[in-house]
Amino acid sequence: MLGGLSLRLACENRELAAAVVFYGRNPSPIDHVKSITCPILGNYAGEDRGITEADVNLLRETLEKYGKTYDIKIYPGAPHGFFNDTRESYRPEAAKDAWQRVLAFHGKYLQ
Repeated sequence: MLGGLSLRLACENRELAAAVVFYGRNPSPIDHVKSITCPILGNYAGEDRGITEADVNLLRETLEKYGKTYDIKIYPGAPHGFFNDTRESYRPEAAKDAWQRVLAFHGKYLQ
């Protein structure tokens, strides 16, 4: 839920410097991304049953359509919640890579 809220906040708040999304649902309607003014980093689970690869691809296509700055990665084989080390869904390799992406993204955009 929080990833979806992060993306929704990016659609609504023009003061954000950057937004990170972990397996967040797309805004509805998807064209709300037109109002995003900050870069977006997305980390998605390839085996997520609620947020499918088709959903992520639609987000990519729409961000591209509106000329937004984004970096989205899908982790093949990873389930929803792969970043949460207190759950069975935790995938250490994917989580480590995603965290490195977050740190680099923040380093680039939150100076």
